Amino acid sequence: MTTDTDLGGWDAALAEAFATLLGDGAAADPAARFGAYYASESLDEFLFPNSWAGTDALAAAEPRYLPDPDGPHPFSPWNWQFDLSASLFRFDPDLLAATGAWGEDGHKGPRPFDEAFVADLRAVAAVDASDAAVVRGTELAPLLRRHGVDLTDESCRKLNHWLTVVLRVATDGTLDGAMRAATFTGRGPGHLVTGHDLRTDRSAAEPWEKRLGALSHPGLRDHLRLLCRSEADARSEGGFCSGSEHWPWSDVVDAAGGSLVMGWGFGESQAGVAVVRLPA
Repeated sequence: MTTDTDLGGWDAALAEAFATLLGDGAAADPAARFGAYYASESLDEFLFPNSWAGTDALAAAEPRYLPDPDGPHPFSPWNWQFDLSASLFRFDPDLLAATGAWGEDGHKGPRPFDEAFVADLRAVAAVDASDAAVVRGTELAPLLRRHGVDLTDESCRKLNHWLTVVLRVATDGTLDGAMRAATFTGRGPGHLVTGHDLRTDRSAAEPWEKRLGALSHPGLRDHLRLLCRSEADARSEGGFCSGSEHWPWSDVVDAAGGSLVMGWGFGESQAGVAVVRLPA
């Protein structure tokens, strides 16, 4: 890990780096609000039952750490705090309609909620392109209470993969704050990742290798290179920048009124973090 005691210089280095990553367009509107979101297929695979998915936690806006299911690694999302009330929950359309695997001849069996829950959920939810229902934690919590649905109970294990969670990282609403979270630079220069940490000397993918090469802070330059690798290299270590055109969970944030600013993927896109412009 690198160290840097000049926090003013660190802020300037981040401003230079974020301008290099984003260009000029993202910060054009000074009144805009931004957030960072994290999602993972492996998280969804084993999400329920879950002790932090109770109604009180989902309704609370206070940032909180979540249990680390992966163990320490250089770009660990579990160093962040999350806002569960602003996190997004996507209910699969087959789950809600009791069709496909959830139908009479399907293998999933009875749903852990009834049609009254579905009707109330649909009444408050946004809808994505596939007709899935998307709600925030603060909207979901009262529905769970009203209908007696307990996501901490064993009966909800069958919802894994069918109820997707896109976690909102707790930030201050600024583009700078969202970028610090998404680039894993929010804890300061003492927590930058090096090629030694990942046991690699590979460069970033183009055009990022050339663009990042101009950054004045060498530790930050090398850290961001590891987040802007090629998709092939990122399958094993580090991440790749998917830009502003696509992020695997874009449909969820779009349904909630957000718009993608920049996304990153890890592995074979099994996990990712994104900076999103929030609805007004």
